[in-house]
Amino acid sequence: MNFIGMRRLALTLFLLAAQVFHGQTATAQNMPSEQSVRAAMVFNFLKFTEFPPESIANTEQIRLCMAVGDSRQEEALAALSGRKVWGRELAVVHLAGRGDDCHVLYVDLRQRWNAAEERRTFLRTLTISAYPGFARDGGMIEIALREDGARFDINLAEGRRAGFRFSPQLLRLARHVYE
Repeated sequence: MNFIGMRRLALTLFLLAAQVFHGQTATAQNMPSEQSVRAAMVFNFLKFTEFPPESIANTEQIRLCMAVGDSRQEEALAALSGRKVWGRELAVVHLAGRGDDCHVLYVDLRQRWNAAEERRTFLRTLTISAYPGFARDGGMIEIALREDGARFDINLAEGRRAGFRFSPQLLRLARHVYE
């Protein structure tokens, strides 16, 4: 199998895992919503990203803060609460205050990202969004859902700056890796 074939197979397996994660089978009648796919991708990103040890050293939870306006996206992300990541329970909460207790931040719009960036409190926070250009705007992982499937970009320079290590498998699946 050539490189493109292997990449498509890996992406298909990633998306099937997302569907299974939400208790669905891959049939046309019950394909997961875009919001569910994004939430499943967020969960998988967490499993394939090593957090800076000092950011999670004294905590039993990984806090995923969300700044979203879409109630369906909010529900899909909230459904991740209680799942285990790196041996810790995932707690999904709304972004409030300074946000300095967030291990992960999911934003849905450039305006929300810009407002969060102005606070500069996300120094050791994994940042994820689905708005176009997020990775170029200084975010770490940008999700892109297209007709031909789900893709994502990784801003490796920002991830490294914050102390995150992305698994080689995740980096190979990325559409673009910005260094």
